[in-house]
Amino acid sequence: MNPFLRTAIAAGLGSVLAVWTGFGVANQDYTFALVASAVGLWALLEWLRGPLPEAWVLAAALFGYLIGNRGFAQLSLSSQVPLLPAEAALLCGATAVAVRTALHRTSAFHRDSLNVALGVWMLLGLARLWIDVRTHGAIAVRDFATVYYAVFFFIAQSLARHPASLKLLRGTLHAAAMALPVCYLLYRQFPDLIFAHLVFRGGPLIFYKDDLVAAYLFAGFFLFSTVPHWPVLLRYGFAALSYATAFTIDSSRAAIVGLVVTSTWWAFARRWAPWRVQAVLVPAALLGLLLVAFTSEKEFERSRFFALYEHVRSIVDVGGTGNYRSADREYVGDNNRFRAFWWRAVAEETMEYGPAFGLGFGANLTERFVRTYQLDLGEEFNVRSPHSIFFTVLGRMGLVGLVAWIAVVVAMVVRTRRLIRLVATDAAALPILGWWSVAWILLVSGSFGVVLEGPMGAVLFWTALGLANALTPRPADAPAVAETEAAPDLAPAAEPAPALRLTPTRPEVPAPSP
Repeated sequence: MNPFLRTAIAAGLGSVLAVWTGFGVANQDYTFALVASAVGLWALLEWLRGPLPEAWVLAAALFGYLIGNRGFAQLSLSSQVPLLPAEAALLCGATAVAVRTALHRTSAFHRDSLNVALGVWMLLGLARLWIDVRTHGAIAVRDFATVYYAVFFFIAQSLARHPASLKLLRGTLHAAAMALPVCYLLYRQFPDLIFAHLVFRGGPLIFYKDDLVAAYLFAGFFLFSTVPHWPVLLRYGFAALSYATAFTIDSSRAAIVGLVVTSTWWAFARRWAPWRVQAVLVPAALLGLLLVAFTSEKEFERSRFFALYEHVRSIVDVGGTGNYRSADREYVGDNNRFRAFWWRAVAEETMEYGPAFGLGFGANLTERFVRTYQLDLGEEFNVRSPHSIFFTVLGRMGLVGLVAWIAVVVAMVVRTRRLIRLVATDAAALPILGWWSVAWILLVSGSFGVVLEGPMGAVLFWTALGLANALTPRPADAPAVAETEAAPDLAPAAEPAPALRLTPTRPEVPAPSP
């Protein structure tokens, strides 16, 4: 085609689209403008040949959920297309990965135990959804989010092969982990300022869920221990800030259990950076506790130090029978009994009506619990998850689904154990342990709370798990890791795969000989 004619056609189409977009914006309809902007930005990012466009989308979602939390999770840019951030990122990422893998004849699926176990679990959930959607409709699809968020695992595995995209995701998580303690403390100190000024379409952009923030902060604590090129003061300073801020949160007990589990993995790897920080902060807290105790008994029981002591002590009070005196901890016993009673109710109902394949997506896992629980939960109690990913899977997918989920966790243990053997002898693989630390913190937190059933915890968990698994070398790749010094996060691949682009490269045609 004639270059002038091609330019004229492109200019004409662009003018028509610009006028159409202008009319839409004038009528306060931003749907087409957003779609056109997204397509143009995507094309620009492809042309720049830096991080892949889907990596930018995923990085934006991760930063938004870490800093904005519930406020960001409820964000919808268009009322005509009410697509929430997690679903928008999932749609863009899954489509791009599918197209790239088809064009380049690659696969986002790896042949290892974690991929196989996760694939089986997702297929079981999809089969269960096929039955439930006819009965419960859209509610079944909403509950199925617990399963379909796992697609982020495969998106992350695909992005792990692209160095620029991997660097972007790592930098985004570090930046969010640095900003989170400051943002959360400001949120606690000046809530009116946040809710009055940081608002979009009537909803706050920042609205924190305390138990998730505690898990995020502990995840940041371990991430700061995996950046040896940072100055020591900066690294340990942000780690201590994240650690101390997490202990100011009353709903951090599940995250504290995750902290213990993840610290144990670091001990097995013989890497002691997180232990050094805790060796300073924990004795300092105990010293403060003793000083307040000796000052005044009444002041002691009203102090934050005593509340923190009872907060940690209540973790091992499974039956909720302990006596708690601090004002901030009076509800802890009821909270423990609340969870135990709900878990027992879900297990009994599942064994009674659907032991093999569960009650299904869309089923009400709350009805029996609310009917038989002794305390008044109020008329607006509509939480659908029994505060544990294990009991959610049991109730939705039965014993078959629970066994498949346990297989996923066992595969995580196997893959983590393989990495820590390498980390114990090769510091270059330490950044990979940071991704595993994020995954373990959120998994343990999700075992005692609503974390993996919603996007705020699930997007970060599945992304971190996908990157950790993709970067963890197989036995045959281990020698290559030990020899790699330049980029520690890319250590599992001695020769990184080429960038996967939507448009295949055109082979060069040799010039004809004269």
